[in-house]
Amino acid sequence: MFRSLGSIVLITILLSACEVEYATVVPSTAPAPAESTPALAVIPTVTFLPTWTPLPAPTSIPPSPLGTIAMDFTALLCNADWMNGAEHLTPCPDPSADQSGGYATRYKDVPEGYPADTPILLMVPNAGGLFLRYPSFKVNAGDRFRATLLCRTSAPCDIQFALEYYDAQDKYHEFLEWNYRTGDDPLSVDADLEALAGQNVDLVLTVRIFHSFEGKDHDHGFWVAPYIYRPIR
Repeated sequence: MFRSLGSIVLITILLSACEVEYATVVPSTAPAPAESTPALAVIPTVTFLPTWTPLPAPTSIPPSPLGTIAMDFTALLCNADWMNGAEHLTPCPDPSADQSGGYATRYKDVPEGYPADTPILLMVPNAGGLFLRYPSFKVNAGDRFRATLLCRTSAPCDIQFALEYYDAQDKYHEFLEWNYRTGDDPLSVDADLEALAGQNVDLVLTVRIFHSFEGKDHDHGFWVAPYIYRPIR
């Protein structure tokens, strides 16, 4: 089971006696140098079919400090431009459509102990990765990216979660990243976005794999309550 993000959610993994590892990321005060969109591997001819198994329940949900949700990545999932490095994908396709290029969906089996509307975003990459490019967003001073990151405990997982962006000139930038493997504790992220303050950017949620593709039941990455949080000043 897993603990909540930062001040919002506290997750305890029933299958592990370990405490949730908290990582507070403070990027450089200067934007990262421009990078070209990564060249990724050819899509394998595999059709993904999700295996829905319950996620573990937390013991409690801590109250949130005063602030607002400036961006809800789960709510805007179908407004994002889906890419896998080789092609653009159809956002929120029909469940019967071919998903061999990778897919994302809102995970609807909210664990007991969470509010029923807790957003959980599942991303399953193909051999090269999966990139969700969101509509333009102006980052304010004080904005923070918050989420809890983990994989399904019942299947092998070795992935990289990342928050990246396109700037106003449509240049691609790698920005923040977190590596995760089977057996790791859920990672609660509370990342300062001060380096992007005042900029209009297209934020990109990314899941990558750097190993050979092992099949549809591997490498399922969960983003629990992925938000841009804006404290009240």
